Amino acid sequence: MEIKNAAELTKPSALRIIYGNPGLGKTTTIKYMPGLTLLIDIDGTSSVLRGFGNVDITTLPDKENPRESLPKLLKDIKDNYIDKYDNIVLDNISELENAVLTEYGKKGNNHGVPGIKNYQQLQFFELDTIRYLKSMNKNVLITAWEMTDEYTAENGQSFTRAYPQIRKPILTNVMGLALQVGRLTISPKSGERGFQLMPTDSVFAKNQLDSRKGCLQSDLFNEGGDTDVQTPRLSNEASGSGKTKAK
Repeated sequence: MEIKNAAELTKPSALRIIYGNPGLGKTTTIKYMPGLTLLIDIDGTSSVLRGFGNVDITTLPDKENPRESLPKLLKDIKDNYIDKYDNIVLDNISELENAVLTEYGKKGNNHGVPGIKNYQQLQFFELDTIRYLKSMNKNVLITAWEMTDEYTAENGQSFTRAYPQIRKPILTNVMGLALQVGRLTISPKSGERGFQLMPTDSVFAKNQLDSRKGCLQSDLFNEGGDTDVQTPRLSNEASGSGKTKAK
């Protein structure tokens, strides 16, 4: 048995997941990552990063077959390019889910509709992908769109809860693999963008990298900073979360 004292542990490579509604600036956040970044563009929105020399962009070699082409691409990156980059970004996992299910549907016998077992296969595919990304020992960022649902707390209050658009059966598992999960919002008054890093009854978030409860978009990767801002929030109507009602 190998034993290591906790004082000897080194700082781990960070796996972050950021999410928010389309168009809020998730992909734009990538420009703030220190060092050289390789972006795997799944949803075709990388054009917002034009002009930033610290970001390289690649796409799936076969977009019609993501189940085969993504693992091959990741292996190629790990075997031949990983030493060049400080950060790896998967943008975004919600669209990856859609692409994989579309592939299953096209190759199945149910008029283009994926079968029940395909959803289970997708879940294992996603978890394997995330674990492989973590094995690269680089800072990894995964983006996702936002979903909401109705959630009832133990005290009987009902909340509209925001969380990353990832298959619910593996959502907790995926969040457990990440050290930080942030929800991107924008203030309707000031226009400032920021991340909520502390979980509430209405927002799925997590931060095991430092003690910040929230930060501006530009400060997300400044770990351990003293600045702990009041995260800009959307109005209830715009965000779809934060409302409560007694049962």
